Amino acid sequence: MTDQAIHGKAVLGNGFVVRLSFVYGLCDYRSRRDLWKDLIFHTQLASSVPWLILGDFNVSRFPHEQLNGPPRVSKAMSEFNECLKSMEVDDIKSVGRFFTWSNKRVGNFVVNKKLDRVLGNWEWHNHFNHSLAHFHNPGVSDHSLVSVSLSDFRSNGNKPFKFLNFWVKDDRFLDIVRRVWDQRAIDNPLETVLCKLRNLKRELKSVFKKSNPSSKNEAIRVEIKTTQANLLLNPTNVGLLLKEKLLLSKLWKFNEEEESFLKQKSRIMWLRLGDSNNKFFHRSISALHHINHIGRLQKSDGSWACSPAEIEQVAVEHFSGFLGEQGAPGSDSFRRVYSKMLSEDQKALLGRGISDEEIRDAFWALNPEKAPGPDGFNGFFYRAV
Repeated sequence: MTDQAIHGKAVLGNGFVVRLSFVYGLCDYRSRRDLWKDLIFHTQLASSVPWLILGDFNVSRFPHEQLNGPPRVSKAMSEFNECLKSMEVDDIKSVGRFFTWSNKRVGNFVVNKKLDRVLGNWEWHNHFNHSLAHFHNPGVSDHSLVSVSLSDFRSNGNKPFKFLNFWVKDDRFLDIVRRVWDQRAIDNPLETVLCKLRNLKRELKSVFKKSNPSSKNEAIRVEIKTTQANLLLNPTNVGLLLKEKLLLSKLWKFNEEEESFLKQKSRIMWLRLGDSNNKFFHRSISALHHINHIGRLQKSDGSWACSPAEIEQVAVEHFSGFLGEQGAPGSDSFRRVYSKMLSEDQKALLGRGISDEEIRDAFWALNPEKAPGPDGFNGFFYRAV
């Protein structure tokens, strides 16, 4: 315990141990430097276990977290962000009030800031990826109350189909596409494309049903370990040597597939493959799942939907309200929106073919140096002469 933080451990119902730190930062930014040093020191103790840090840090991270505050990153903000960067922690997903503190004044003197937050290290995000911080109304206080939910994520329904990029390098891929695309077509070209894409999706899901390269990678490593153990007993065995060489070749292939798979799931587009970034990709995927997960939705009456069934119902009702039928096609609103229509001449003009002369003239307009000169010569040749 220090004058700005209390550190401890908590044992959850299943016997799992996590680290918890409760923070109350002092008002003066120079005094908070002791808090930053204390938190960075505890990072070494909590690096291998889930760690949750929550409380009133008395400083925001970014200018947009201050309403009617200075529109710049202050020295206090910079020191706070440097501390979080050194700790390798970040905010867990939150709902409720964004500004967690108010000076309770009115008019031009009102100030709202996000001073309270809940942070987790990488181990916390890995083990409690769908944890949720809920910032409630402040009541009589000038700070918002916060509660953290540790409920597990429960997915409803089937997962959507996702094309994996490393499939194109599989020897079977082109044969599958060719076989599906050679199927008998129907009259409508658009329906033909949709039908073939639907059939292709079905074929790819069937062929690459168990295509997670991480599991194949682990299996091949076990087989390599067994083969190399046998080679220690019989190092000149030609069959074992050839088997080891084949297994190592497969391992490199599976490593490339795994990295491509993880890179695609993490949506990190700026990092090239080939640098063994799997750990970084795993962390990015975990953070992405955490951000995309919807743990709670606020209803129109101000209450919260927490269960998956309630969340689904609120979402359907919300979008049905403005995406549902708003009026018959013959209504006045429909006529106002769709009053401008093409004439028959305009339709015929859009549907007619394009002549060779029009293509030639357009090409010369875009490439004047290649247009013929006054004597019929190429323009560039004419000017050179």
